Amino acid sequence: LPLLILAAAASFARWQPALPGLPSHRVHSLEKESSDRLAEVPVSLQGNEALRKATNLFRGAIQGSETVAVEEDGSLLMLDKYNYVWHASADAAAPGGYRLADRPINYLGTGRPLGFKKDAQGNLIVCNSNQGLIKLQGSVVVLLSARVSDDSPIEPGSHITYANDLDISKDGTIYFTDSHDIPVLQNWGTARPWFDTFTSYLFGLYSGSKTGRLLAYYPNNRTTHVLAKGLWYANGVAVSADGSFVAVAETNQFRILRYWLKGPMAGSVDTLIDRLPGFPDGVSRASDGGFWVAMPGRRTGLLKALRIKSIRSILPWLPAWLKPKVSPWGALMKVSSNGQIKKFLEDPTGQHVAFVSAIEEERLDKLDQQGNTILRLFLGNIVQDYVSYLDITA
Repeated sequence: LPLLILAAAASFARWQPALPGLPSHRVHSLEKESSDRLAEVPVSLQGNEALRKATNLFRGAIQGSETVAVEEDGSLLMLDKYNYVWHASADAAAPGGYRLADRPINYLGTGRPLGFKKDAQGNLIVCNSNQGLIKLQGSVVVLLSARVSDDSPIEPGSHITYANDLDISKDGTIYFTDSHDIPVLQNWGTARPWFDTFTSYLFGLYSGSKTGRLLAYYPNNRTTHVLAKGLWYANGVAVSADGSFVAVAETNQFRILRYWLKGPMAGSVDTLIDRLPGFPDGVSRASDGGFWVAMPGRRTGLLKALRIKSIRSILPWLPAWLKPKVSPWGALMKVSSNGQIKKFLEDPTGQHVAFVSAIEEERLDKLDQQGNTILRLFLGNIVQDYVSYLDITA
């Protein structure tokens, strides 16, 4: 839809509507820094087709598993958008080298699972967008946290509205994000409804809601504290290899932030890398101490128009056929622990791999012909009906 048409339509939006179905959530004006980031020139990277060499797994069977967890025996765990847990065993005779179980192995209840990892005891820790932080202990779902503890120095007693991603430190602390204060509603317009995290994300983008937070859950006393707030959609989380900081994606500002846990900057936030070419989603630690960053969507010309409040006010109310469409794109990058770009891998048209939402790295017990270690990158996919992997050299 041409931006001029949107601007003309928005000029009639003198009223300030609430978001559809959410009468208490309205569109906010953007401060200059946030507005400028929507129009900034992203870092220039060499285009490529590296992701077209990826192997897609379980097409049509796994719907929207944001990430993939790799077990010690090489088997895979995935969580689909309907909150079912799937297992696939390593099997050289199966297509792609992995055999998916005939049926899910567990059900996590209501909500939408997003980021997940195994803890030191082998329990599956999950960010459920609607429930909060949960644990699958055997076959029992245990709620760890749905609200911030009363002793938190920041926003005590507040509700966790949109748990998104997590990482677990060596001492067992679980760092996780609460993306914003806009709830995830169920999508009743389909034959099989699910909790639609993407629509909630878009509402946050259009409303300018900078209510994202980084939180910490402390298992020793079962408390949850807010560490940082004011993010425009808090997303992927990864603890640095040395435990000195937590990397967290601020999706709508195209950057990865650092919350410092140790040293002279402890308790403060700075930027690890910014001006990313796409919207950052999952962040995960690489085996060499760097980070993998997934980008399910690229920047578009619409972003400049989103600086205008009236345009953002009318977009949520447009019928589906009139709303801007998201073009398929597959992209991920590797950055060092000090923010230098080391790799950029993409499928520029998304014809083979698109909407990569998280990366999990596994070091394989084999070398290439030059004697280099081979890494297998498992790619979660928040939109498509498959997950993928790509083998690269370390």
